[in-house]
Amino acid sequence: MASRCIVLLVAVLLSSLLVVSSSASSSPCTFPAIFNFGDSNSDTGGMAAAFATVSEPNGETFFGEPAGRYCDGRLVIDFIAQTVGLPFLSAYLDSVGTNFSHGANFATAGSTIRRQNTTFFQTGYSPFSLDAQSWQFAQFKSRSQLAYKKGVSYKDQLPPEEYFSQALYTFDIGQNDLTSGYVSNMTTEEVKQTIPDILNKFTDVIKSVYGLGGRYFWIHNTGPFGCLPYVLDRYPLRAPEVDSVGCGAPFNEVAQLFNAELNETVAQLREAFPRAVFTYVDVYTVKYSLISHAEKNGKTHQC
Repeated sequence: MASRCIVLLVAVLLSSLLVVSSSASSSPCTFPAIFNFGDSNSDTGGMAAAFATVSEPNGETFFGEPAGRYCDGRLVIDFIAQTVGLPFLSAYLDSVGTNFSHGANFATAGSTIRRQNTTFFQTGYSPFSLDAQSWQFAQFKSRSQLAYKKGVSYKDQLPPEEYFSQALYTFDIGQNDLTSGYVSNMTTEEVKQTIPDILNKFTDVIKSVYGLGGRYFWIHNTGPFGCLPYVLDRYPLRAPEVDSVGCGAPFNEVAQLFNAELNETVAQLREAFPRAVFTYVDVYTVKYSLISHAEKNGKTHQC
């Protein structure tokens, strides 16, 4: 279920956006920590720690070996961390060599916003849906602060309490909710009808994270999953349904509808929580542009 994001140029653009989004403030763009929620687009080792190790050729371009990412190099979340001067995020589920002092990554490959009524072994969708990730975050916060109060020896590996209100909260999830509809044999129209409920569940999690201190939210929309090879291979289309780039128009239409409603959802969150900062990032346009102008943009790594 893992999506494949075109990382190299996307990362440069998103890192630039991260700097621009804070330009209105007189203070520099600095965050002491990042807490990430998502799917394979930002999984830095969660699924590998929970189930099977990610195998080669993943990791070969940058790390020289598999590094928990379903990618041959770095993910966008890696570039974001680098841009704000932080180390790469450790997966919350990874118990070996973890340092959470600068944040934690709750993303796992195959994750969805809504819970799936299937097992990982049946469909490949992660059991760690977005609400489960938010529960992990809540437990991480409470247990880390308890460790501080007890003065345990490993407290320097955990973030202090003030970091939770100063941190950047990144979300890159939703694509698998859309593809799961097709896996369940829904029609395109039926998949579209699930979008309001998906976004209601997303809003519930944002409210929960806000209640736990989150104030700076960085939200990616979903990419053009109609361009993904596994989608085109699994769901053959009629010739009129394939666009000039070779992507599945019905699938991308669903992604665009989801993104339009997500954008509206973010606008509503801004009104509901005026003390928070919400940045909506248009990943779809960047990815589709790179795909449709592949020769002009040169070689990019598929991740």
